[in-house]
Amino acid sequence: MVVAMAAIDSLLNLMVAQRADALIIVDGEAPVLERKGERVPLSMPSLDRELVSVFIDEVVPADRQRELANGGAIETSYVAADSRTFRARVEIGGGRRGRLRIALRTGGGKVKSSGSRGAAGGGRAAASAGPRPPAPPRAAAAAVSPAPAPAVAVQAVAAGQVAVTTVAPTPLSVDGGTYRITGGPLHQLLGRAIVEGASDVIISSGLEARMRVGGKLIEVDGVVFEVDELVEFLEGALTEPKRQRFAAAGSVDLPVEVELDGRLHRLRGNAFRQHRGLALNLRPIRDTAPSLRQLNLPEDMTKLVEYRHGLVLVCGQTGAGKSTTLCALVEHLNRTRACHVITLEDPIEHVYTPQRALIHQREIGVQVGSFEDGLRAALRESPDVILVGEMRDHATVAAALTAAETGHLVLSTLHSADAVMAIDRMIDVFPAQQQRQVRVQLADVLRAVVTQVLLPSRRPPRRVPAIERMHMSAAIAHSIRDEKTHQLRSQIQTGRAEGMSTLEQSLAGLVRAGLLDADIARATARSPELLDGLMRG
Repeated sequence: MVVAMAAIDSLLNLMVAQRADALIIVDGEAPVLERKGERVPLSMPSLDRELVSVFIDEVVPADRQRELANGGAIETSYVAADSRTFRARVEIGGGRRGRLRIALRTGGGKVKSSGSRGAAGGGRAAASAGPRPPAPPRAAAAAVSPAPAPAVAVQAVAAGQVAVTTVAPTPLSVDGGTYRITGGPLHQLLGRAIVEGASDVIISSGLEARMRVGGKLIEVDGVVFEVDELVEFLEGALTEPKRQRFAAAGSVDLPVEVELDGRLHRLRGNAFRQHRGLALNLRPIRDTAPSLRQLNLPEDMTKLVEYRHGLVLVCGQTGAGKSTTLCALVEHLNRTRACHVITLEDPIEHVYTPQRALIHQREIGVQVGSFEDGLRAALRESPDVILVGEMRDHATVAAALTAAETGHLVLSTLHSADAVMAIDRMIDVFPAQQQRQVRVQLADVLRAVVTQVLLPSRRPPRRVPAIERMHMSAAIAHSIRDEKTHQLRSQIQTGRAEGMSTLEQSLAGLVRAGLLDADIARATARSPELLDGLMRG
């Protein structure tokens, strides 16, 4: 029997991961961890009264909630979805708007009453996985057999004792795993990559490792990993389901953590077989969600998430920053709109801290089997916004179109060079006899296509995105329905009043701002002549 995680479980997972003794939650304040008598607030926004009320409903058994109807305090026990038991003290101050307070402590120890407000403690703040669906009644949770202790796998590697630790539970999930590299040459390599601002680390067995810095691939002298070292790394890092996927498909995604100067840095990994043996790509992930301004993207792109339903695509080649752009848009929703967001990711990259939005993150192969399964399930989970990490196949595209048709805003990415290719690719995944109907569907639900390319800046090692924006209009919908997608490029050029812009307009703006070299802009433009005219103008 599997028990769904309650909203409060994500904070309790964080408490356990931080080795704190207690978690203190007060409405109107940031949560607090207590460890060895010291208190420090978590670096997250204050929790509103409504969310703390949800936590109280989860912690207090239904048959005892009457005891709090007129204020006061009760002590109880709480069983999390992973079968950990916590002692809980819940207090509601007098009056209609009395302060709400929850204190949860590990083990069976007594929980201190409120005393002084605020200040909390213990350790370095970390990101929460965000609220989870409400848990079933505590009686059902208590019936679950105790979870096994967290597994720790340490693999010795011939080239210097690379320690790979499986940490569970994590802020991401209780049934998956994030793998922490704590020492050895791989730790040193990734630490250097993070310090130097590398966007990727690529390891190929028997060859010198490489880093991508400012868009350029450079060799790391003297750092070579042999195939047996990578095999041992994967033996420790892969859960059994991921091991089976790797055996069947020849590649697998995995999340990785590295501790550097007291901070944990997350990386998105992909291991794959190749003709010389094994290879591994590791991509550092921002530890905080970026804003559009930080990404050098137009701030009016927030309009992309103001639609109440429909489909919004972010397109580009691999490594163009598509996922990061979507992350910034979801974080904007998180700060500004009370809505329910479900993300389907492979793997989860940024872990959102709940603010105004309720965000549930599901990892493919961990909490859900596939993008298609996640989309179909999401239709029964009352979302306002669904983020699909990638449109990969016919089934995912079909499910996304259905979700967009039924009143949801669907955000997704697609590997394509421009809006025309994106639309044609979505249509082409369907059999010929269905494509006419798909064109009609797409013309009705598509709201915008943003295509971006990431280019080396004149201020290395930074890179800057150049974008093309297409927003749905009557003319564009007509072109899609009538199989005239070749007309879309000219419609984008003439659609400035409707918020559209060409790649050349974006490139010219970056050159004028001193962020991009003109020669790189010309090499990137689809029409260098148009670009030259815009730069002169």
